Amino acid sequence: MIKNLLIANRGDSACRIARTAKALGMDVATVHSRTDRQAAHVRQIGQSIEVGGGPASESYLNIPAIIAAAKTVGADAVHPGIGFLSETPDFASAVEEAGLIFVGPTADTLARFGDKLQAKREAAALGIPVIPGGDLASDDEAGIAAMVASMQPPLLLKAAAGGGGRGIRVVREADDLGENIASAMREAKASFGRADLLVEQYLDRPRHVEVQLAGDGSGAAMHLFDRECSLQRRHQKVVEEAPVAGLARDLRQNILDAACRLAAHAKLRGLATAEFLVTGDEFFFLEVNPRLQVEHPVTEAVTGLDLVAWQLRIADGAGLPLSQDQIVIRGHAMQARLYAEDSANGFAPATGMVRRIDLPKPPVRADMGVGAGEEIGPFYDCMLGKIICHGDDRSAALGQLRAALAETAVFGVPTNLAFLTDLLARDEVADGRMDTALIDREVTANQSAAERPADELFALAGAVAMLHYRSGPDSDPWQGRDGFTNWRLGQGQVRASHAPSLQVGFDAESGDVAFSPVTQNGGMSVRVEQNTLAMTLVALGDDAYSVTFGDEVQIVRAVCADDMVHLHAAFGTAAARVSLYADGWQADAAAVEGRVLAPVMGNVTKVLAAVGDHVKTGDVLVVQESMKMEIRLTAPCDGVLAALTCAEGDMVERHAFIAEVEPLDIQEEGSNT
Repeated sequence: MIKNLLIANRGDSACRIARTAKALGMDVATVHSRTDRQAAHVRQIGQSIEVGGGPASESYLNIPAIIAAAKTVGADAVHPGIGFLSETPDFASAVEEAGLIFVGPTADTLARFGDKLQAKREAAALGIPVIPGGDLASDDEAGIAAMVASMQPPLLLKAAAGGGGRGIRVVREADDLGENIASAMREAKASFGRADLLVEQYLDRPRHVEVQLAGDGSGAAMHLFDRECSLQRRHQKVVEEAPVAGLARDLRQNILDAACRLAAHAKLRGLATAEFLVTGDEFFFLEVNPRLQVEHPVTEAVTGLDLVAWQLRIADGAGLPLSQDQIVIRGHAMQARLYAEDSANGFAPATGMVRRIDLPKPPVRADMGVGAGEEIGPFYDCMLGKIICHGDDRSAALGQLRAALAETAVFGVPTNLAFLTDLLARDEVADGRMDTALIDREVTANQSAAERPADELFALAGAVAMLHYRSGPDSDPWQGRDGFTNWRLGQGQVRASHAPSLQVGFDAESGDVAFSPVTQNGGMSVRVEQNTLAMTLVALGDDAYSVTFGDEVQIVRAVCADDMVHLHAAFGTAAARVSLYADGWQADAAAVEGRVLAPVMGNVTKVLAAVGDHVKTGDVLVVQESMKMEIRLTAPCDGVLAALTCAEGDMVERHAFIAEVEPLDIQEEGSNT
């Protein structure tokens, strides 16, 4: 019987697993990297062993260190969690060779399903429809290009190992084929340790349907029904739900039966998810993920089961807890993934300090992996957590999820909250007319950026800073350059005193904001550059403010830290840097034509140009890696590369100056003088 469990993971998955293990009476410990010493999973679980440096390769993928940690805490079982080593056969073998229980499938099953080509062959052998192509995998760029040339586009380049949307590129034409292949291989290598790719036919506008599976390890297998995961961005799931709505009864049963055949054939031990693409009345095998899935809470919500408890029970040798006919579905559930990412910057992963998190109250379920005061770095996936709602039917679940997101706020780092709100308000989502390309085709990043009129946003940030940072009725917080240090919250209206102009900056834009004396009801006249606005701002307590522009009143939540103001309102989220001096913020240098700044903190993996090179708009100059995602920094204009400040292997900060392209028109003017 498992008495002491080590969780070899981090974030919300480690916290989630720990809750069930502790409820079952187990002692629980976890592991952490050097940069995760104060992470939420360490604080919540209470016992943790450091296993290496910040990069996952030094810590959460460090098999010897994790085995040593298990022995140190006296564990008799290891749960791999989600991601990292959860699908690694060598890890499962190492755990069992150490005399410990591996909570998951056998190493053989992990190897068979982890190899996408092998899994596809096994599915085909069982008579399950498979996507055309993908009969061979290769890590040779020329060989992959030859496979592409032999097939009719559109095609999909897909990592032969792993999943989660990593190492995937769509090829619609020959342009940029070489870079697409190289980029997919690099991403696959960074994420899974293998660079080999499959080339498959790309199915336009399919639905993504998956089946939750459970097996006892001896050939007995069952399903816990299905999930819809069609709402994806760049092959990464964003919103999931259970069960799949609008699926014909026969088609659903055929998919469930196919999934169970796969699980039984592989003698699945524990949990796995079989994934399929559905077009019309046809379905095609995609892959099997032999682990707990991020979206497992929606299955738990509609079945009333604890899937982690099932994992632990099966690993303990107790078999399947229920029979197939005992599994029933009640209602509908939906889940939204909350990511730290900058929707106004192409959904680039975001880094920074989480200052505060506001979450909806039960019965809404919030599985979070970070907490206030935690630093979001560049080393791991940028998912902060999930919001899960359950209703009597799909319409009720969707309405509850929309309401829950309106109650959710994260201060300190950009998130996809506004994007999720926009997405769930779309008619296609309400009507269930979804496919895997809907977001990439119809929903742009710019639609999810804060769309509040610029002057009002500048005025709001400056006024919140002024109100928040005043220290008391007898002091003037605007007296000196250090005036923003150690000020306490003032509640109520700003006193009628002089407040000189501020500089307020949002990313690459900044502007001067000046205030007239404030009236007793919080009214003021605000000048933003050359425009004047009338506004009223009143502190309501608990970081909430009532703001009025014209006839509109809105409740805004704001957190001020150092010289930053983090805003959350119906228009979305925004962060501003506020300075008393015109020279206090230099980020507006980003607005200078030709300059290239790092959009995120991350590692420089490739430098593709040199000073003196002639470049065209859109040419890739530098490739960054942050949270396992590749980010291409491109030339903003035609011209000559005049400056380059980084080299391969460098770690650069967000907004760091990377390069400068001298535009062609400047070059031509210089040659004519």
